[in-house]
Parts: sequence; C-alpha cells; structure tokens
Amino acid sequence: MSLKLTLKKMPFQVMVTGEKNIEFRCPSKWIESRLFNKENNKRNYKFIEFTNGYGKSRPFFKAIYNGFYVSDKINKIYSNGLKVESNEKTYCIKIGDIIEIKNYDRI
Repeated sequence: MSLKLTLKKMPFQVMVTGEKNIEFRCPSKWIESRLFNKENNKRNYKFIEFTNGYGKSRPFFKAIYNGFYVSDKINKIYSNGLKVESNEKTYCIKIGDIIEIKNYDRI
C-alpha cells in the first residue's frame, strides 16, 4: 500500500534528488485521514508516491515510507531556495530510498 501525495515544483525538485528526505504537512482532516485509520492508529504504508502536478505524464517518484513524527518547529532552507518554516504542529513524513522515477524531464 502506498501513501500518495502531490507536490509543487520546488519541493519536488529537492525531494527527487534525495536532498529533502522529509515531507512537511500542516495538520488537516485530509492528511490525518491518510496518516491515521478510523481507530486513530498510524496507518502502515510500504511506499510513498509523489507527483508534481496532475495528468498522466506528470513527474513522479516512488520511495520507501519510513513513518512520520510530529514537530512543533521547522526551519529548513534547501539548495533551490525552498524555505520551510513553521512554529506550529507539523507532520514530518520520512522518505527512504527512492526506488522509481518517471517523467523527471517534465519538471
């Protein structure tokens, strides 16, 4: 089973190279429904699949899902200028080895 998430261009660029190995998500009913089951237990995924945009030919990569944790403060800057800052509860989804990449040339 895979967790499927869509990314904007800048986060996708630094994640597909392995530089950014954590996806940060603010709490919402949508993300919590992906991370927890109806009994409020963590869901078990084997993989995480990221796409950049929508459509059949969109850039895509698949990686090992290594769980998640919660942080109250995030302050990260990446090589392409992407800044991730938060002083509130944030889900930090851990990304393992990338095992598949498709349509990378379409970024």
